[in-house]
Amino acid sequence: MSLSRTLISSLAAALLFLCQAPASAGQITGFSWFSGVASVAGTTFSPPVAPNNDNAVGTSPNSIFVTQKDYRAIGPVDLVFDVTDTGGVTEYLVMEGVQNSTGLDWTSYHIELGFGEGAGFVKSLPGDGLDFDSPDFDSDLDFNPGGFFFPIVTASEDDLFASGGTQPDFSFAGNYLFHIDVPDGITSFTIRQSPIAVPEPTSLCLLLAFGCASLVGLRRE
Repeated sequence: MSLSRTLISSLAAALLFLCQAPASAGQITGFSWFSGVASVAGTTFSPPVAPNNDNAVGTSPNSIFVTQKDYRAIGPVDLVFDVTDTGGVTEYLVMEGVQNSTGLDWTSYHIELGFGEGAGFVKSLPGDGLDFDSPDFDSDLDFNPGGFFFPIVTASEDDLFASGGTQPDFSFAGNYLFHIDVPDGITSFTIRQSPIAVPEPTSLCLLLAFGCASLVGLRRE
């Protein structure tokens, strides 16, 4: 009888612990940014409402919101997120406003996943669990809010290329959005973003002049 009571008490305690234990997932807990070409303001995130929701179809309820990234020159911005080292994979919706103050129109926009920042940035490897909703890519992607900017998005595991349009100088894109899968087993990760500009007229002239000079040289030979 005493053994039965002890066993029942142990099972009840274990069940209570399991009910109170939080769901485990790759959960974002902190944020910092690094760039010599832009400022970043108003970044918010909350504990995930749906942890461990890898491969959610459509829009994930877990969100990261970057109110504004203001580019003053062409170059990368590194957004570094701290992650709790727990089990599971959580899918996040990333929404952000992007301001072009570079003096140049942009023909495309590149986003990549990795680790570290600046010269120490290392690209995420295939199959490491950190990805842009790979392999199904069945969550929302939009770099064309209001029908402007970039209607074409080419997605791979660790890269997004938005193109097919232009983000003019001194324009603001209010709601670029994409999804990321955040795995367990990492302490941080980086979203690196880089605009790609239309070449300046002077640069085009120099390229044309160089091309003409090369042709003349070839003909003389």
